[in-house]
Amino acid sequence: MSCNFYTTVSKIGVSQTYIRKTVDTTLNMIDHVSREVSVHCVGEQRMRTLNREFRDIDRPTDVLSFPTEDTFSGETQTDSGDIFLCPKYIAKQAKRFGTTYKEECTRMLIHGVLHLHGYDHVKKKDAEDMFRVQEKILDIILS
Repeated sequence: MSCNFYTTVSKIGVSQTYIRKTVDTTLNMIDHVSREVSVHCVGEQRMRTLNREFRDIDRPTDVLSFPTEDTFSGETQTDSGDIFLCPKYIAKQAKRFGTTYKEECTRMLIHGVLHLHGYDHVKKKDAEDMFRVQEKILDIILS
């Protein structure tokens, strides 16, 4: 498994190594196929722009996922897609929820990877499934 990392912000709050470990652990727990994920850490303005352009919501958010389903020569591309994290927003959210930044950032990374692999939380049953898997993986990573 591979995790590419990109940042346009100076403070991420966790190491690139930790981000890669979190992505790899999540992929191992949900998908036995080798996958590549790109993680982008961006500021609130960039996240707001992405959220507005792709979700019609004109405010920043914690995480956005953009899955890739390209095919080459009849084989599925190993690139799962891109995850955009907003560390500043996640820090505010952690404070609001009474958790640590590391825990909330880990949760958002897991959440993003799950979205790349077909999990969603629009319907109640799907949300229950997604959040159960998310919190199980979170417990394993943080233990």
